[in-house]
Amino acid sequence: MIPLPLGDLFSLYLSLFIITLAYLWFRDERRRAPDDWTIAKERLYICPRCHLSFLAKDDSANITRCPRCNEMCFLKKKKRF
Repeated sequence: MIPLPLGDLFSLYLSLFIITLAYLWFRDERRRAPDDWTIAKERLYICPRCHLSFLAKDDSANITRCPRCNEMCFLKKKKRF
């Protein structure tokens, strides 16, 4: 058997623990699905009833329901100059 001082053994154990944590973190980051949410003013809805501002997931629709009060919200088209 190879003789190891207690300090070297502790350093080896700590290094292996940190490498294992880094590997698990990297694997989790690669597995995580990317979010398809993007912040854009074209997707911002404002509820006329409760004044909640929220983002809608569907790009093609110009109407959605408020998540707080279930009121129908329309996307206001901005005038472009």
